[in-house]
Amino acid sequence: MKSDGHKKNLVLTNGLLVGGGGTPLEPCRVAPYVAVPRLANSTPRPPPPPLSLAPHPPATAFAPFDSALLSAAAHQDVWRETETWKSEESLFPHTDGAPGKILHAIQTSQVALVDNAPKGTQLKLLLLLEGKQKIYFKPKRYNLSHVINGNIYGGFDRHNSEVFAYYLAMVLNFRWIPPSVIRQIHIHKDIVPVATAGLKRTMVKNDSGSLCIYGKCFYCKINETVCPNSNGVIEGAAILYLDRQFKIYKSPWRRSYSTKKMEWETDNDFCKKVKGILSAKRLLNLIDVAIFDFLIQNGDRHRYEVYKDQIVLLDNGKGLGNAMVDELDILAPLYQCCILTTSTWQNLEMISGGSLTETIKKLGALRGQRLATDDHFKAVERRLLKVYATIQYCIGKHGRSKVFKNGLF
Repeated sequence: MKSDGHKKNLVLTNGLLVGGGGTPLEPCRVAPYVAVPRLANSTPRPPPPPLSLAPHPPATAFAPFDSALLSAAAHQDVWRETETWKSEESLFPHTDGAPGKILHAIQTSQVALVDNAPKGTQLKLLLLLEGKQKIYFKPKRYNLSHVINGNIYGGFDRHNSEVFAYYLAMVLNFRWIPPSVIRQIHIHKDIVPVATAGLKRTMVKNDSGSLCIYGKCFYCKINETVCPNSNGVIEGAAILYLDRQFKIYKSPWRRSYSTKKMEWETDNDFCKKVKGILSAKRLLNLIDVAIFDFLIQNGDRHRYEVYKDQIVLLDNGKGLGNAMVDELDILAPLYQCCILTTSTWQNLEMISGGSLTETIKKLGALRGQRLATDDHFKAVERRLLKVYATIQYCIGKHGRSKVFKNGLF
């Protein structure tokens, strides 16, 4: 968790807290009905094929023991495919049911070793699964209904936000994100027998006698533990470990995490300076990420990782904190630059009218997961209207031809 010193003025509008004072988007401060602008001379496109996130059902003719062997062999094939995957279009395989197979393997593979993750600001575990595949495990800190008050970057990471973000990215056709799924692991069956000595040193018993974990990280404290439920189970987000070499950059729109104002917060012409530094592709990529972060209210992307000249959507746990807050300045890259790729706009066109959250609900249901409260699903739809309104603002100010781009300024 970062300091709570950075304060924002909040406006209460019909019970809705809206942050981001100083933006030019006053019409977006409520959630009006917004007509979705259409591209000129565009022809209706058929809806995309449904995402195949459900694994193939096991053959019922196999005995349980044989099914287990079949499952282990199938997982080996999945790990091999993800390890050798090379593409300029996606981080992981995304066709022929591959996403569902990956999620199934992450969720069900046997745990062979558990350790503290080697770095980070918050508690997470590093799990080695059968087949030697690594995953990060971010444990549940809050119930879904818990509300994070205060700064947009406040509180512990939300495990459900990581998984919600993965499904959101899939619906938006943002394919540069690690697969993530809700998983439950048993403290005495899955963790203790295969825990490293280092992890065991960060385990303590609470007042009721349950074995808990406080972990090893920058903000980890012995009095801020993660404990199992009454059945000995710890729930969390299981995120596929990325064995990739990333280039790391500071975001031009990063926050100060103090009372100090950053340049982008006071200069509405800030984008002109960014255009002189970044390529058109990178800037358009950052604007895509801003839309993604705004929908879940992740205001903590102070840096970004790049692989194959694409921004990878890592660390999405700061979303879904407060369904009643829309921090508009997360959209600053969009409303200050007023450009957007044509392909991103076409994807946004197809998810209006409630289809965005309905699709995420259905994808979560395939794995038996409830990813957010109804208030959060409604908030995502409300924020999508504000994205549309922001694009309308840009079109009104600059004209369509200058807003929609194909990778060039």
